[in-house]
Amino acid sequence: MLIISRTIAGIYVLATLILVIVTVIFGPIGWSPLPLPTAAPPIRVELAVSSEKEAWLRSALERFARTNPTISGRAVEVRMRVTGSIDLITAIERDGYQPTVVSPASELQLAELRQWRDDLLREPAQALAFTPLVALMREAPATKEIANPWQLWQRQFPDQINNVKIGISSPIKSNGGLQSLIVLAAQYHDEQTSLTVDQASDPGLEEWLRQLNSRIVGWPESTGTLTAEFVTQTGLYDIITTYENLALQTFPRGEAQGLGARIYYPTTTIVSDHPYAILTAPWVGNAERAAARLLRDFLLSAAEQTIAMREYGFRPAHPQVTIDLNDSTSLFGRYRDYGLQLDLASQLAIPSPDVVNKLVDTWSRATKKPERSHSCLCDRSNCSRCSY
Repeated sequence: MLIISRTIAGIYVLATLILVIVTVIFGPIGWSPLPLPTAAPPIRVELAVSSEKEAWLRSALERFARTNPTISGRAVEVRMRVTGSIDLITAIERDGYQPTVVSPASELQLAELRQWRDDLLREPAQALAFTPLVALMREAPATKEIANPWQLWQRQFPDQINNVKIGISSPIKSNGGLQSLIVLAAQYHDEQTSLTVDQASDPGLEEWLRQLNSRIVGWPESTGTLTAEFVTQTGLYDIITTYENLALQTFPRGEAQGLGARIYYPTTTIVSDHPYAILTAPWVGNAERAAARLLRDFLLSAAEQTIAMREYGFRPAHPQVTIDLNDSTSLFGRYRDYGLQLDLASQLAIPSPDVVNKLVDTWSRATKKPERSHSCLCDRSNCSRCSY
């Protein structure tokens, strides 16, 4: 009898304990307990970047995620939007796109955004990497006597230019095309290191561009597309203008196809700095800004800058990361003999938005292309801001 009593008592105590635990957690019918604490929502960074650095940044974001980044205990999530540099700015100005960070190819695009909404760029942008504008020329009968393709674009075109197929991306759609136009205009004006509005709208330059247009196979919308076509569509182009990093990336693919191309630099080139600009905007809170800085610091770390240099052909922005031409694991080392030139004798200054607008309008008239979609939202044909 004593054993039975103890058993019943034990069952009662156990049942009571279970009931207490269930009540604490779920509460009895008709009573709502205090809510259990839940995980804080993640901090989301909307990263808008130009297409020529997509491959590097996609791989970098995977490595960033593996570090389990947090701000004040909240996880950091990054979503990336990739498009052309000019379209990035248009999306903000006209389409209401609200990124946390914008990183076009060049300061050229930030200057345009700054002219429209200077308040969005109160925090200084930082360069993620550098890449100069170059030309790629394949070995072909038509290019046999050409020492440097940039020498074709003189005030008086040499006869060789009539025999080659040239591709330059659109100055309206791509940063690479716009930079090519700036370099060509500087060459026309006797290697100027800066351009003025008068030089950009020079009637002589317009006529020169009209003659050049007759020798251009096409003006594709993307420098990346142009570079890919140069490799994959044999015979479409003999010469293109592109970025050094994209040129270096073509060589591994081109080797198997017998591409036989080399890099060439203009006397005075222009460099893309890939600025990383955290927007000072109503849609960017303190948490998002802190998360964006965390990502920026990761991308500028020595480890990431080394990967960007070795695997993707970017010149590093980190002062302690250097290019070693004897490093066979690096694109720079593997293709050092393909015309690579580390020292740039002279660089063009980034022209003002007014100069850029005039130059693009001059090109549009010369090529009979639709004029540039200016970023001003006034919808007036006589707007001085847009330099119509």
